[in-house]
Amino acid sequence: MNDFTAIASANEADNLEISNISFFPAINISDVRKTQRLDGTVTTERLKTAIASAIIAVNDDLYNWRLTKQAAGITSINDLNDEQINGESKYLILYKHAVYSWANALLNEQYINFDATAKAKGDIEPNIESVGNLYRNARYAIRDILGKSRSTMELI
Repeated sequence: MNDFTAIASANEADNLEISNISFFPAINISDVRKTQRLDGTVTTERLKTAIASAIIAVNDDLYNWRLTKQAAGITSINDLNDEQINGESKYLILYKHAVYSWANALLNEQYINFDATAKAKGDIEPNIESVGNLYRNARYAIRDILGKSRSTMELI
């Protein structure tokens, strides 16, 4: 008996963007799917929900930072272009990385609970580690935007 799994391809709806508040960019579903290596097994609807949730989480973490920038007359993250990489502000790149990683982590959490077969149970451990890495990447990007250290230390 052969094991064969067909991977669904992304569809036309992936060209949609998830809107955002005016300071931050809309997020293109197709860009998230490509950069996070999400195939068509993740439905567009599920991806849209994860992206929207990720936008909310990242925007909440950047709330005070955004207010400070807006008080200084900056109307969009695109206006913060003191360092450009591949034609984009480093802040825009970091923001997208935070949202994309957060959305992927949310999706991975959902799929850990999706298949509880014996084979899948063996695959759960690497997925849990992957979820942690994705959240870490999102947090690093957020802390880089805020200009904070990536390390958190406590006195014991």
